[in-house]
Amino acid sequence: MIGAVIVLGSTAAAQGAMAKGTPGGIVTVPCDTPALISAIADASYSEKLQLAFGCTYQLTAALPDINSDLTIVGFGATLERSEAEGTQDFTILTVDGGDVNLVGVNFRNGGGDDDDYAGAIDNEGGNISVLGGTFTDNSSDDYGGAITNDYGTLTMTSSYFIGNGAYEGGAIYNYTTLTLRSSHFLGNEGEYGGAIYNDDVATVIGTTFTQDEAYEGGAFYNYDQATLSSITVRDNYAQWGGGIYNDDTLTVASSNIVGNDAEYGGGGIYNDDESVTLSRTKVSGNAPDNCEKSGTIAGCSG
Repeated sequence: MIGAVIVLGSTAAAQGAMAKGTPGGIVTVPCDTPALISAIADASYSEKLQLAFGCTYQLTAALPDINSDLTIVGFGATLERSEAEGTQDFTILTVDGGDVNLVGVNFRNGGGDDDDYAGAIDNEGGNISVLGGTFTDNSSDDYGGAITNDYGTLTMTSSYFIGNGAYEGGAIYNYTTLTLRSSHFLGNEGEYGGAIYNDDVATVIGTTFTQDEAYEGGAFYNYDQATLSSITVRDNYAQWGGGIYNDDTLTVASSNIVGNDAEYGGGGIYNDDESVTLSRTKVSGNAPDNCEKSGTIAGCSG
């Protein structure tokens, strides 16, 4: 990792180094945590913050909440909750409103056992767009190990989720509108939805789910309306629904659900007497079977 690791409160001078920005302006943030905190707190409408290339901004407390239009360009920088002994659990970034764009920003080690909503990002009413970035080892006691989308919208493209965990939605808990494209989930864990728990409207395109694990829905748990297309669900595990657990309306097109494992049933998909529509989708090689309950998923058997 390129760039220094600076802890919160390192220098008073650095905290004052950021001048208040101008609407629509660009602010360059040095590799210094107090400077980042100041830049977010003082950001003007539609401002762009450019983080230091490859820097790790190590945090001992949550960043200031965002409630207006803001773009943060990471250049591969990482926002990391400190692993130092005594560091409290907290969500790294909370968005209360505005159009917020995150480009190439990584999040690591956010949340913890005492954090109820999201380790990395808690969306409480903004329209968030995420391009790139890796979410690693974030956790929540309840909802969304990496991200909770409570209110507003969340659109993500080309992002990676690795080793995140929560009770519902090991990586993402969606309670409003989620659009996810060309992303990857690996080794996330939850009781319900090892990678994603959907409780509203989710559209997932061109995304892979591998080695995620849950009690129900190893990769994906659907409790409302989900449309999945051109996805790959492989080598995930659960007690029920090794790949996907459906408890409402699910549509899957042009996808592969293969090689997943369930302890009791629905190795590929477990449908809890709800609606599943498959088209041009391969569901095969799952254990102990491909789909349950028997006869509830047209085009899937064995």
